[in-house]
Amino acid sequence: GWLSTRQLLWMEIGAGRAGAPPLDGDPRTAWARHVLDAPVMCVRRDGGPWDVPEGLTFRAWTRSGAPTPPTGADLAYHLTTLFPPVRPRGHLELRMIDAQPGDDGWIVPLAVTAALFDDPQAAETAYRTVKPLAERAGPQPAPNNPLWIDAARTGLRDPELHEAAVACFTAALEALPRLGATSEVVDAVAAYRDRYVLRGRCPADDLLDRLRGAAGRAHGKDISA
Repeated sequence: GWLSTRQLLWMEIGAGRAGAPPLDGDPRTAWARHVLDAPVMCVRRDGGPWDVPEGLTFRAWTRSGAPTPPTGADLAYHLTTLFPPVRPRGHLELRMIDAQPGDDGWIVPLAVTAALFDDPQAAETAYRTVKPLAERAGPQPAPNNPLWIDAARTGLRDPELHEAAVACFTAALEALPRLGATSEVVDAVAAYRDRYVLRGRCPADDLLDRLRGAAGRAHGKDISA
């Protein structure tokens, strides 16, 4: 029944591998510490079996050098095994929206994200809109905090999230023409806003409606039998 079972599964993996770093300091320092303190998934070898150490952090591995001293390639691989909602890779990889249905499912999230990041007016609107939500998040990093859990479980049925989404989509739609977006892109964002955001829904609601309808029909057949 969660609107994002995918986000629930990432949350259950644990904060060490799928969580964000603490937000109480310099972002670069916080990310570096998070990487060093994250558990090592495996120690690779060119030949023979790979080791799967239990509870070994990359920091501890660099200090002990066991079973073999880590290399730059080991660090690069270690970074690929960490899955925070936003992963820095020379750019910001927004992993909470990286899997969308359909051949053109990328258009709306990319357009809205680009508008809210690249247009100064839209960025300011988005910042002012979402800033009050930080109080609901509390000190726990994403996705293991009340705000992210509520978003994954109930989506835009949550009144505050619904209000914020409407404001951000409105700001994005106003910004896209200023950024030179094509009419196809603007129309896709407007259609999504009208079909889902304004109604407090998301594509997951469509799927859940179909599943509930199928379950109800199956239950009715059982009763008649």
